[in-house]
Amino acid sequence: MGATLISNNRVTLEELSEIELPEKTDSYVPVSHVDFINNTKDIANRILDKYELHKEQFGIARDGKQMFGTLTYKESFQTDGIEHPHKDIGLSIGLRNSYDKSMSLGLCSGGSVFVCENLMMTGDVTIMRMHKGNILDELKGLIFKALLDAEDKFETIHADSQMMKRVSINDTKAYGAMGKLYGYGVISERQLPVMKREWLKPSHDSFDSRTVWSLYNAGTEALKTTPPMHRMKRQIDMHKMFTETNRIN
Repeated sequence: MGATLISNNRVTLEELSEIELPEKTDSYVPVSHVDFINNTKDIANRILDKYELHKEQFGIARDGKQMFGTLTYKESFQTDGIEHPHKDIGLSIGLRNSYDKSMSLGLCSGGSVFVCENLMMTGDVTIMRMHKGNILDELKGLIFKALLDAEDKFETIHADSQMMKRVSINDTKAYGAMGKLYGYGVISERQLPVMKREWLKPSHDSFDSRTVWSLYNAGTEALKTTPPMHRMKRQIDMHKMFTETNRIN
């Protein structure tokens, strides 16, 4: 199959384990999708001690040779009488991997909006290139390093979401923002009408308000059809466009 879209090819962890791992060569040592995911979950459970795994999702393209997944966590503690500060957004970890050398292992953290599963990512993608040595030992160290700032990124994401909720935007500015996102290659020609539709008639009542937050989620909804090898970068680029001064408005 071609660069099939993740939204149409969701799989379970068990189904990922059934995808054949390519053979090791002198110049290429593959890392299984499942090993990458399980190592990330194990390390996240140690680092994110105030959080618990809420949901995991995995998608494939190219007959399973490309994988993109998300692990979404919610805060496990509760404070009596006080509204949970992050009740609408969970901390998310994005992962990518390939069996056809089309993309290196990658990991990024950010947030996920519970009501629609839209991703929010900031910072950089941690690229992990594994070609020799004891892969899993090296992999664990890289995952640990990549997740050290996951909570800080999540706090930034949450603050950004609150800021966007406070800023109103009309159709004229919204259409201009869509044009910029398309012009800068953040959303594709096929995703542009999806973003427009989600802005005009949101799939979720939470985004009926005419705010930058609603427009942002129209964009991240459209990005769900991005092929795995481009998904993380497009998510990060969109967040930059919405949060950097004068990039959208």
